[in-house]
Amino acid sequence: MRLSLIALLLCAGCGGATSGDPPAAESERIDDAINVRVEAVRREAISSIYLTSATLRADKRATIIARTRGVVRELRVEEGDRVEAADALALLEDDAQRIEARRTASSLENEEREFDRAERLFGQELLSAALHQSAQRELEEARHAAAAAELELGRTLIKAPFSGRILRRYLDVGATVADGTPVYDIADLDPLYADVDVPERQLASLAPGQAVLLVADASGDSADATIERIAPEVEPTTGTVKITLAVETERKLRPGAFVRVEIVTETHFDGLVVPRSALVANGSRWNLYRLDESGEGVEQLDVVLGFEEGDRIEIFAVNEGGALEPGQAIVVLGASALTQGARVRVIGDETVVDPAGEEAEEPAGESA
Repeated sequence: MRLSLIALLLCAGCGGATSGDPPAAESERIDDAINVRVEAVRREAISSIYLTSATLRADKRATIIARTRGVVRELRVEEGDRVEAADALALLEDDAQRIEARRTASSLENEEREFDRAERLFGQELLSAALHQSAQRELEEARHAAAAAELELGRTLIKAPFSGRILRRYLDVGATVADGTPVYDIADLDPLYADVDVPERQLASLAPGQAVLLVADASGDSADATIERIAPEVEPTTGTVKITLAVETERKLRPGAFVRVEIVTETHFDGLVVPRSALVANGSRWNLYRLDESGEGVEQLDVVLGFEEGDRIEIFAVNEGGALEPGQAIVVLGASALTQGARVRVIGDETVVDPAGEEAEEPAGESA
């Protein structure tokens, strides 16, 4: 019994792996590849954008006031309505003004008859020069009184001073107004305008008629604008020049709205462009990572940046790492975890275009 147990223990001690076999953990290959996404370097137009902000304003804006006393009988337009110059906006009660207009018109007729009689008598030397001049003055005064009465009657109909849109109504029907009472606010919104101050050094590339993009800060809506005029002087305290922008009519933009202004100051039509996410800050320098020929490693490039436009960045030059060409695959996701020569695994279904212009599909999904 004891001999059998000893033999069994000896067999257990000498069984299993031989002395030359490595441990099981060491026999497994460690997968240290970093998952990345890639895109192709592109050659396309990219611009230098000067960013600033402004508040939209109407070129013409006025508060329409009553020019006579009365009670509001009728309001013919409301806030938001489009009106043309001389359109009727409101009507006041005009009974008193009509009575005065008829009275002065009748008085004028009488004075005209009296003057005609005085004129005949004066021509026959039957009337003195003093009485003739007195009749003439009375006729002129009657004419003035009649004209004033007609003017006062005309002011009971309140009209638009220019074409535009009603911004605000101050009164209701039945309200009593006097000379100077506000009735409406009106503004010409076609076009709207914005004033921006641009550094003098940027002026060489700007000119009237040049297109500008505006983005409303509150809604994110965009609108096209053009440079209407450039001021002829430089503001000495800031070194800037006032530029007036004309904004194409947009119902979604209103006077007083705050907008961001993007002015193109220069364009490179054949720039090497990469996504912003491809760049990794390295102190005061910038790196990006390009797939090597095997497609399983990366090469680090030290690059100089050019124009920036949204999420697109121009690569102006490469300091270290070799030339960068259109179509080469660069890492756009996972770049911050990379170093020179790091092993990578391309994931996703991105299409990479080689320098010859032929498309090559990157492997989709993780490699086995």
